[in-house]
Amino acid sequence: MDASSFQHYLIGLLAIGNNVSALGAFLLHTHGMPRPMVLRLILMSSLACLITLVLFMLVGTRILDFFGISVSAFQIAGGLLLSGVGMKMMNSGQSFAGHDVPEEHSIGDLKQQNDARFYSAAVVPIGIPLTIGAGTLSAVVLFAETAQRTGTMVNLLAAIVILVGVNYGIFRCSRRILAWLGDVGVSVFIKLMGLFTLAIGVEFVTRGLGMIYMNLRSAAIGSIG
Repeated sequence: MDASSFQHYLIGLLAIGNNVSALGAFLLHTHGMPRPMVLRLILMSSLACLITLVLFMLVGTRILDFFGISVSAFQIAGGLLLSGVGMKMMNSGQSFAGHDVPEEHSIGDLKQQNDARFYSAAVVPIGIPLTIGAGTLSAVVLFAETAQRTGTMVNLLAAIVILVGVNYGIFRCSRRILAWLGDVGVSVFIKLMGLFTLAIGVEFVTRGLGMIYMNLRSAAIGSIG
């Protein structure tokens, strides 16, 4: 599969940025909340995720330039991060009933809070990090570098929009999905996505090492010549 194709971007982002593993925590956060408020919370968190991902797509490489970090170094760091995320997903043995989130973070009483607190909760923790985390943001920056070189930014943007749409649908149908799949089904799905995430992380590491090798080789040849 072409590394700059729409399919590559979409599969990579869905593998890394799917929010199935957050369903249990999401149900706990929204426990006792009226359905209209839950839908509003999902919409606000989805918009926050979309804005964040697009922002990282557009200025992620500029941030690297500002801090003097090479793309190859970021690829290796991002690849190691994604590999760790993938291993964690594959080794996950947690229950998805939603008991892993500390009680003090529950937002079940949001209906008694003002709009500022409501919107804040829609961004953190529902949007970030439950829906998109450091692994997803790292992947978007790395994909953006490839997209800029190959002129496929539209493909990456479309993949981001679809990712946000899929996550919106998963949260909206969270109770039905958990009831249909059960703990075993959700666990199997997360382990499968973890395998994809691990493979993408290894690909980023090898690509970064390859770029460093080629730069060192060119510098050595230049010094000899």
